[in-house]
Amino acid sequence: MEKSPSKYWILAGTFFTSLSSIIIRYSTAPALVISAYRMLFTCMMLLFPVMIKSRKEFQEIRKKDFILCILSGIFLALHYASWISSIKMTTIANSTVLVACSPMFVALANFFFLKEKPSGRMVIGIAMSLTGTAIIAMGSAGSTQTSMMTGNILAFLGAIFVAGYLVIGGIVRKNLSAGTYVFIVYSVSAVVLFAMCFLSSTPVYPYPVREFALFFALAFFCSILGHTVYNYLVKYFSSTLISVSTLSEPIFASILALIIFRETPSVYTLAGGIIIITGIFYYIITQNKESGINNN
Repeated sequence: MEKSPSKYWILAGTFFTSLSSIIIRYSTAPALVISAYRMLFTCMMLLFPVMIKSRKEFQEIRKKDFILCILSGIFLALHYASWISSIKMTTIANSTVLVACSPMFVALANFFFLKEKPSGRMVIGIAMSLTGTAIIAMGSAGSTQTSMMTGNILAFLGAIFVAGYLVIGGIVRKNLSAGTYVFIVYSVSAVVLFAMCFLSSTPVYPYPVREFALFFALAFFCSILGHTVYNYLVKYFSSTLISVSTLSEPIFASILALIIFRETPSVYTLAGGIIIITGIFYYIITQNKESGINNN
């Protein structure tokens, strides 16, 4: 019997994912360039392991699943383009808290497209998250930095786009392995992001070696050891347990931003963030109880 990995890997994956905003803040490259190279380097790291293990699966993939993977990759590209842009314009705390609203949009998408019946608890969770978002927006409205509100909106859009990626992933992963799925999606995302760079006349070269080192760090620590580890661990642990663990990402990121950049969250961010995370946590936990899923 295959031995289950330690639950501490979930915490490690969450920590590495939370490093994204810190590494991005260090980069001076445009958001589209950061996003494009992050996906490109991630695909390069996954190429040989995936091809060795899943070559046959690539040959047998159904047309419908492949189309859904392409659509998922487009959503992921839009997520990175908007969210990474937000980090350049608003605080790390605001950006990471607002993008954490994605589970609520996943619930809404499942309701509208998959006809999943909403529960009263889901409505309460969504209402709490929207209330928290409004509080953060109020704080930004009073800011002297005109870009902060734009950054918050971009982070919010990032949550919507990543929800599309997650909903499609939930459908396709029933037929494809994690390696095959993420490699196709990451590859499509990289192509879309580089296309966006060319269409917007954003130069993709040259950049200092330091910038490429940051792109590589994003790909290795945040994508491979973060997001891809989540896709691996979902085989052994409840997806609910992993979803709840991701709520600590804004906490890790905000603490690191405070230590490294002396970026102190405002009262509005703290209050709104607590309400958002509480609402999402409440929704995920109660949904888990109602569906009878066992967290192990």
